[in-house]
Amino acid sequence: MAFEFAPIQASEQPVLIQFLVKSFLANPAVNSFHPEVIHWKYFAHHPEWKNARSFAVKQDGQIVAHGGVWPVRLVTPKAEIKAIHLIDWAASRSAVGAGAHLLRKMAGLADTLLTIGGSRDTQNLLPKLGYRTCGELRQYARVIRPWLLFRTTPQKHWKTPVKFLRNSARSLTGIPSAPKGWEAERVISFTGPMEGGSIGQKTSFTSPHRTAAGLNHLLSCPAARFSGYQVRDAQRMRGYFLLSQIGRQVRIVDIQMDGEERESWQAICAIAARTAAEDPEICEIVAASSIELTWETWLRAGFVQCRMEQIFCYDRRNLVSSALPLALNLVDGDGCFLSDPGAPYLS
Repeated sequence: MAFEFAPIQASEQPVLIQFLVKSFLANPAVNSFHPEVIHWKYFAHHPEWKNARSFAVKQDGQIVAHGGVWPVRLVTPKAEIKAIHLIDWAASRSAVGAGAHLLRKMAGLADTLLTIGGSRDTQNLLPKLGYRTCGELRQYARVIRPWLLFRTTPQKHWKTPVKFLRNSARSLTGIPSAPKGWEAERVISFTGPMEGGSIGQKTSFTSPHRTAAGLNHLLSCPAARFSGYQVRDAQRMRGYFLLSQIGRQVRIVDIQMDGEERESWQAICAIAARTAAEDPEICEIVAASSIELTWETWLRAGFVQCRMEQIFCYDRRNLVSSALPLALNLVDGDGCFLSDPGAPYLS
């Protein structure tokens, strides 16, 4: 029977969860598949995407492929690009061609499609479907309480004591301090400066356009405990950062500045890391970036690169491929909260 492409309705949420858990061979306890999280991802109001965000290919009335919309608005010197980070992309092996059919249909919903990482099979398949690599997202981690991390690691093996000793040695070097006058203030909700795109818009790379409404939507995510902070230098607004806490790990999922000076980036990254470390129950801090400017900054702050994921782009009009390098963070996808309780740490 022919494939049918259609948005998933909220009433189909239980069937969708069942399909995703089975397709990804996932632990049902993974927070991304909790009912309240699926509802937030796909069916709750989104301030920057008014249409459906969960789509399926069906055959004989059954879901055989799925793709989720994570909206990303990219700003280049020439234009604004409406992008979709395709999340929860899965297809049944019994329905040959369903995944490619879904991709072609979803490509019509935006200017370009993005995918970050994925399984080895997915990464081998993407170029055959027309995707091209357009950067890499590097993830960094810093263990701040090695003994607590050791005690709370669920599955220990022969490398675990070795990691404990390594993390203990690295933790002896403190997190750098920010320059005098720099301070972070927690906010209940974001207002003002982000609306005009003045924070985060740079001249040497293509960055996502952030709005206060979009950031506040993330603060409402039920999958993790999100918190937002505005950063000032001598009372002058310089930028912000966004944290998400899952268990004993804190992720610096977004961090934006009003300029590109390395010293200023080192200052705001230091403030974000020190803020994340304040809770005595936190073992590990994670950060990520796709630009060299902050790769170096996180290393200087004592973080260690733990993961590198390719960024793929389905870009038929060559809008992204011909633009400046992409500046993405964890907040540009469900990596800002996705977590398996069986493997809670990156280090």
